[in-house]
Amino acid sequence: MSFGTFGDAAQVHRLRQDGTRLQQEMQRLTQELSTGRQADLGRATGGDFSTLAGLGRSLRLQTAFAQSIAEAGIDATARQAALARVEAEIDGFAPHILGLATGGSLQDMALAIADAPERLGQAVAALNTRIADRSLFSGDTPDRPALMSSGEMLDHLRPLAAAALSAGDMVAAVEDWFLAPGSGFETLAWQGGTGAAPPAILGEAQQEQTGITALDPALREVLAGLALSALAAEGTGPAGEADRRAVVAASAARLERGEDALIRLRSDLGASQARIEEARVAAEAARASLEIEQTRLTEADPYRTATELEAVQIRLEQLYILTARLSRLTLSEYLR
Repeated sequence: MSFGTFGDAAQVHRLRQDGTRLQQEMQRLTQELSTGRQADLGRATGGDFSTLAGLGRSLRLQTAFAQSIAEAGIDATARQAALARVEAEIDGFAPHILGLATGGSLQDMALAIADAPERLGQAVAALNTRIADRSLFSGDTPDRPALMSSGEMLDHLRPLAAAALSAGDMVAAVEDWFLAPGSGFETLAWQGGTGAAPPAILGEAQQEQTGITALDPALREVLAGLALSALAAEGTGPAGEADRRAVVAASAARLERGEDALIRLRSDLGASQARIEEARVAAEAARASLEIEQTRLTEADPYRTATELEAVQIRLEQLYILTARLSRLTLSEYLR
């Protein structure tokens, strides 16, 4: 009898172990069926996590690249829009005022340049555009505006224009203030940093420089031309009709050169935008490929999982039935 009792106890213990193991297996399969992922990655990868770790690192890297590319695309689009606003202020303006300066009436010329101060103000405002609390044209100090206001610029230019004895002197003084190295534009009007904005990281060993600043020669040409027209509109400078016409003609010539340079600048920026878009598409494709491979290693086959789960349920039910029968195995039942 003692041997029978020992055997019954061992058998009950073994059944309990089997029940615990089957319950754990059912929990694992249920989790895999609900999440679609392998619950035991060590089992799924055969204990080799190197491939999975490499995929995780590459995915994190691609996520960082995607963020950088997205920011670069937003900044480049905003810069392109700002430059379009600058171009809109001078589009058709130069040939119109040049024609009036060389062959129109003084009154018509004055009427044509009357809004030049406003045009200058709009151009400066465009170059002080901010996005996400960052100034787009201020180089490596995006927390500061790129330029002082157009009104402040004109305040610095009026004494220079008033002191000029001729149209040539006035034009030279204004152009030097905007264009000469170490000029008033660089030391007074410029509010940005000492360097260009950092390039956008598009991928491993791939970057793109879209950080145009308001110090760009094309933009300075445009501002110089608009400033000359604005000063002429105010009547600042030599008062003679010939001098006023000469100043407006010089303004038109400067604006024409500035517009050509601005078009080239926008074209270069457009090429950068195209490369950013190519990088975005490539990064998305690479990320999708990595995710597919990661999923292949970690996903649980729903059909296989459901089949295994059903098999475990059947075995667990059989175990419960066997355990119930053994629990009723008394001496009277045995002798019956």
